[in-house]
Amino acid sequence: MSLERTLFIVKPDAVRRNLMGRILAHVEEQDFRIVEARLARLTREEAQTFYAEHLGKPFFNDLVEYMTSGPVLLVCLEREGAVAKLRQVVGATDPALAAIGTVRKLFGESKQSNSVHASDSPASSEREVRFFFGT
Repeated sequence: MSLERTLFIVKPDAVRRNLMGRILAHVEEQDFRIVEARLARLTREEAQTFYAEHLGKPFFNDLVEYMTSGPVLLVCLEREGAVAKLRQVVGATDPALAAIGTVRKLFGESKQSNSVHASDSPASSEREVRFFFGT
């Protein structure tokens, strides 16, 4: 397996609840290395562009509103098999269905306020890291 980079976002609900450190520590314990990180407030245009694949879906506008409702922590992570491993560490989108010990089970509040975003494929990861970090 080779080193991969992937995007990880601590979403507004988790930032608001002061969980950034706990969530990052949980991820770092899984041998992820933080390559770059920054706190940001997404603009409406950035959120719409980033989530463009969901345009036209019933939840799109609510997702954009949520992601622009407060600061997010944007993180570029690296490790072998980063994309698949991070998806495993993060857990199912709905915290009620997420496996015990996953980030979303531990910290998520609902399907929308699930505390984190993780790239879902190597192609998405490459696009998403480039979108926020240009690398």
